[in-house]
Amino acid sequence: MKKLILVRHVLTEDNKLAKLSGHIDSKVSEEGKLQIKEITDFLKNEKIDRIYTTTSSRTKETVKYLAEINSIEVQESEDLKEISFGDFEGKDFKDIQKNYPDEFNKMIEEGYEYTYPNGESLIDCFERVSKEIQCILDDADENETILVCSHAGTIRNVLTYLISNTFEYHWNFKIDNASVSVVEIDNGFAVINKLNDTSFLK
Repeated sequence: MKKLILVRHVLTEDNKLAKLSGHIDSKVSEEGKLQIKEITDFLKNEKIDRIYTTTSSRTKETVKYLAEINSIEVQESEDLKEISFGDFEGKDFKDIQKNYPDEFNKMIEEGYEYTYPNGESLIDCFERVSKEIQCILDDADENETILVCSHAGTIRNVLTYLISNTFEYHWNFKIDNASVSVVEIDNGFAVINKLNDTSFLK
């Protein structure tokens, strides 16, 4: 049985302002720095064999100390990144609704298929993430525990892929900053035994 620990990065300055930060970098907030200590304490006794992050500093900082405790070299993956919001990176939805009303309406009408200007659609992101997580699982030995620190959209994509092989349940999962979700995979059958756990945060 393979075990997948899915960690969303800690709170960032953009998160606090509800700004879209998919592929742009976003600074960890002061509260986020405290969350790093709490998530490290929560997971420090967990058996972890591999750690993957995205290339974003917010994911790497979140698990930096966990990697050191376990003497694991973190593997970075571009394909685990959040959806690319393209021209709307750094903006919030109120700004988009006010200044780009046609695009905002398209966003609502097209749903999963909506592609952000010079960015991705949710389906594009799902396909990218699902291929990468499957490669990671295929490369792992049985009984290995793999920690992946990424983003809310990425984790939703991983979960819906593992339980349904589709993007259809993407929005059925609430994934908070600094949350931990755990999936066990046995002979291709995935069981979610922890979802969006933030009980360890003060």
